[in-house]
Amino acid sequence: MTVTNATFVIDRQVSASPQRVFAAFKTLEAKSAWFKTPTECEVLVRKLDFRVGGEERFRARWPSGLITDFHATYHDIVENERIVLVYDLFHGDEKLSVSLQTIEIKPEGDKTRLLHTEQGSYFSGGLEAVQGREHGTGWHVDNLVANLEGREGRPFS
Repeated sequence: MTVTNATFVIDRQVSASPQRVFAAFKTLEAKSAWFKTPTECEVLVRKLDFRVGGEERFRARWPSGLITDFHATYHDIVENERIVLVYDLFHGDEKLSVSLQTIEIKPEGDKTRLLHTEQGSYFSGGLEAVQGREHGTGWHVDNLVANLEGREGRPFS
C-alpha cells in the first residue's frame, strides 16, 4: 500500500471577533451550523466533547448507502487562539486517512484571520484524494465564515 503525505493551508479573513470564531467550534449546536454534509444524509452518530482529550464523531449514511465516519481527538485548545486535533476518516470499513489539523485564530483589527493547516497521511486515492480533501475542507471553512458573517453558505460543487 502506498501512503501519500500532504499538507494544505486554508487562509480566510472573517468579519467577526476571535471570540465568535472560537465559539463556532465549542458546542455541537454551533459546529453543526457549518460542519455538515453537502447533501441530505442520515446522521448515525453526532457528538462533540470539546476539551483536550475529548472526542468528536460524525458518522453518516449518504443517499448512495456509503457510510462515512469522522472521528477526532482534541490535543490542544487555547481559548480564542488555537485548536489542534487529530482525526481518522473512514468510508465504510476502509480507513482513508489520518490528519493533524491546526486551527489558528488571530485578531486583525476588527476582523480575524483564520488559518486552517492540515497535514495528512492518505492511504488510498493519492494526490486526487488530497485535492478532494482540500476542496471539501475549504467548503466547510467557507460555510463557517458565511455563518459568522450572517450569510448563506455556498453550494458544494
